Amino acid sequence: TLVIRPNKIVSFKPGQFFFLRLEGKKLYARHPFSVSSSPSDKDLSFTIKQSGRFTLKARNLKAGDELRAEGPFGNFIINDEKADLVFIAGGVGITPFMSMINDNMKKSVKQNMLLLYGCKKEKEIIFKKELDLIKEPWFKKIYVLSREEEKKGDYEIGRINKNILLKYTQGTKNKKFYICGPQSMNHQISNI
Repeated sequence: TLVIRPNKIVSFKPGQFFFLRLEGKKLYARHPFSVSSSPSDKDLSFTIKQSGRFTLKARNLKAGDELRAEGPFGNFIINDEKADLVFIAGGVGITPFMSMINDNMKKSVKQNMLLLYGCKKEKEIIFKKELDLIKEPWFKKIYVLSREEEKKGDYEIGRINKNILLKYTQGTKNKKFYICGPQSMNHQISNI
């Protein structure tokens, strides 16, 4: 997780993203990253999967290094504050949901949230420690692991599919569904 301290007040909605550009690193392209922190936090946090030159350089930033953050952008935001929310995440697609969950924790009126989080292995669950610490009645999480052999606790084995959705959502009435993950997962879930 890359944590940056903005030099001015930044306002955004949970689920939005910023374009980041490293200053003076000869990496001029802007790269989009969802914010994983809450809008009420002083710092901006971006949880980044290492997958190229930019993310490698970002990983090696030190305190005092500068980067440019442009934004916020995007409309992947909660637009109904009364509906129960179902978050379907895959891998690093958890980041916008963490912003939404962190924001909900700080509100006086909580919105019900169910997180179905797909990963290959238990050790690949991003934010596992933080998610496991949430013991509130408004939050429920299920990890769905595609490459584990044994079911335990609040884990399911396999991929997020229609049966898992029906098992944990009990229908779609008064629920809003949000999907963020690999394109193949997004497409598969959208077609259920």
